[in-house]
Amino acid sequence: MHFQRMDKKKHDSFKVSEIIYEADVDTFNFFFGNKENASRKIEKMVNAGDNDLGYQQTYVVTNGENQILGVMVYSIGGKGDKIRQLKVLFKNLNIIDSLKFIMIEIMDSIFLSDLDDNDYYFAIIAVDEKSRGQGIGSFILEEGIKLARKNGCKRAVLDVDIENEGALRFYERFGFRKFKEKSLSLGGWKKGAFNMEYILKEDK
Repeated sequence: MHFQRMDKKKHDSFKVSEIIYEADVDTFNFFFGNKENASRKIEKMVNAGDNDLGYQQTYVVTNGENQILGVMVYSIGGKGDKIRQLKVLFKNLNIIDSLKFIMIEIMDSIFLSDLDDNDYYFAIIAVDEKSRGQGIGSFILEEGIKLARKNGCKRAVLDVDIENEGALRFYERFGFRKFKEKSLSLGGWKKGAFNMEYILKEDK
């Protein structure tokens, strides 16, 4: 397997977008209806760059035939250029779709980790559904931790849906620990996330 920054000229941006879609199927379906439509919208943001889903923020795992097996989307620190991102949205999507992405970001902000400037944030770790069970998720984490160290970050951070017990156990086995739970509940409905961290400055 190879782990490399996404290259728009070499890597299939639609495949990358389909894998990103798989990381949050329910949310993307709620706003965009189905996998095909959602992936096309995501692809526009991936190719545009200069936003949270842009190709500059994306690494891919490929095999010997350059097929994409997994995707990592990351950021460093918690302060992105929101004005620039809004400009990218409205330049590449229509007003309705732009507002949908803004709504997704607002919803995410309720549950996702509060980041420090020296945090390495795994925004998305996703494996193609046909390639699961091959250790690709662990490989992405290992390579991402290397990048976090290389960038002088003090901790790696990610978020796990409170209902995703399998993912929670996976990240805990890798060495992440919960440091906060954010949730909202109304009647029998509950949504939330565990904010998880992997301390790098103590990891020799």
